[in-house]
Amino acid sequence: MINLIVSLLIGAVSWVLTALFFSFSVWAGVFPFFVFTIVALIVLNRRTAKKVQAVVRKAEEMMANLPKLPSEQARTILLNKTIDQLKEAYKYKNYQFFLAQNINAQIGTIYYLQNKLKDARPYLEHAFVQQGVAVAMYACILYRENDVTGMTAAFERTLKVNKKQPLIWNLYAWCLMQLKKRDESIAVLNRCLADNPGDAITKENLDLAKNSAKIKMRGYNEQWYQFRLEDPPMMKINQQFDKRAMFRGR
Repeated sequence: MINLIVSLLIGAVSWVLTALFFSFSVWAGVFPFFVFTIVALIVLNRRTAKKVQAVVRKAEEMMANLPKLPSEQARTILLNKTIDQLKEAYKYKNYQFFLAQNINAQIGTIYYLQNKLKDARPYLEHAFVQQGVAVAMYACILYRENDVTGMTAAFERTLKVNKKQPLIWNLYAWCLMQLKKRDESIAVLNRCLADNPGDAITKENLDLAKNSAKIKMRGYNEQWYQFRLEDPPMMKINQQFDKRAMFRGR
């Protein structure tokens, strides 16, 4: 990437100048090369990060206004503008490693939360693997499509670097249980406890799975409902109320 290349060039110049100063001693320039390269890389990455943060901050401000809009059309227009704003950060993708994948994760997550799964899919598919929630959302799309192999691969990929996130482990186990893969679900929960031995929700869900009961995810509250695999309690109540009102109106 550009920041790394520039940093290496700065380090190389410091190496040559030091070697010349010490009568063409090649080894004299080794230490300055590493120091100048590392310092330059830190400075350049921080400068790039500030530019990206400014783009993301503006997009977050736009998203904050989304619920306030009165119509679906107005919300769609603002959502598209927010996505376009985030895409502005792509122009820095050649300056810093994994920047494009991180932007993919943010765009995909926004689409997913708006229940625009078709739009979210290509972005989440190429999200940075350390963005556990984004990759888990992609796994949930594959779960909805009954692509068990793809779903499993996505969960396994992100859990290699997100072992300390019980939510993702339990989500993985929940999907497996829904797919009637009880033994695999139990195995996943056991793996979670190996890395998170004190997690109460995982312990409870393991007991439930062993007794062929449904895994409970409501303990994660909004963290669970963001995956849109189950409606929040109030939404269910409102849906039931709407149905009753509809029948009364007949």
